[in-house]
Amino acid sequence: MGDSRIKGVEKKKMGYSPKSLPNELLVQIFAKVAFDSIADISNVKLSCKKCLETVKDNYVHKHASMDMLGLVPLAWFTDNKKYAFVQRCRESEKLEISYREGMVRYLSSWMPNLGLENLKKAAMEGHHEAIYVYSMLLVFCEDEEERK
Repeated sequence: MGDSRIKGVEKKKMGYSPKSLPNELLVQIFAKVAFDSIADISNVKLSCKKCLETVKDNYVHKHASMDMLGLVPLAWFTDNKKYAFVQRCRESEKLEISYREGMVRYLSSWMPNLGLENLKKAAMEGHHEAIYVYSMLLVFCEDEEERK
């Protein structure tokens, strides 16, 4: 009864490491980790070379949490690591970046047209806050066609 054999084969302790898992599964796992905490995803990078390479996937950055960062962390306000992280999220077309940059550009009167385009892009792709803000801005828009 207490035999450690299954059909003539001895049981071996299975040790799982990131190296034994397929990249697609690791990407999914790391995207969930990044969604919860960018600090934790930074620690994942330090665990092994495969993790470091897998975390660089666009899907991971597209789902990463931005809660710990300012509205739009610019290079002169943040350290290089945070700015590089935001730049990587921008390259992966993260909607939160389009929304945040749209808000800053539109409200600063620096580039309102470009800001409105960023908000429109984020809204059209389903970003909830962008949908609300863009809709409110269109209510006050003078261009009848744009409002429709």
